[in-house]
Amino acid sequence: MNAIIRRSPSRSLVESLYNPVGFMDEFESLARQTWESWEPAIYRTGMMTNLDMYEEKDELVIKVELPGVKKEETEISLEEDVLTIKAEKKGEELTEDTKIYCHERWYGTTCRSIRLPFQVDGEKITAKLEEGQLHIRLPKAEEAKPKHIEIQAT
Repeated sequence: MNAIIRRSPSRSLVESLYNPVGFMDEFESLARQTWESWEPAIYRTGMMTNLDMYEEKDELVIKVELPGVKKEETEISLEEDVLTIKAEKKGEELTEDTKIYCHERWYGTTCRSIRLPFQVDGEKITAKLEEGQLHIRLPKAEEAKPKHIEIQAT
């Protein structure tokens, strides 16, 4: 009498679970194949300039975050009631054989335009860049300042 023994595919899976060393070797091999071919993703989203704008006495104050930007790389312009801030942050020169593992800092050009809530005196605007913050002071135009109207009694 001849006996035919067949190995069930489901049984080999169960057997591999009962052999933790073999199972872990297979898992490690699969993980190594997956992660060795992985390349880090590089997202180039650019910079979003965050700013605060508030009124103080007779002037408008705008503070803009521009970390790592130099004064020479920044431009401010005023056209009617729109203030535009342009800045460029230059990156480091990397060679072609440089392999990047993580790239989170931004480089490039950013531009932000904002409509002003009232007329300003364009001749008296001041701007100062210090420690990554741009401080802009825009004095109100005489036409925008509140007028005191005297009441006459009759």
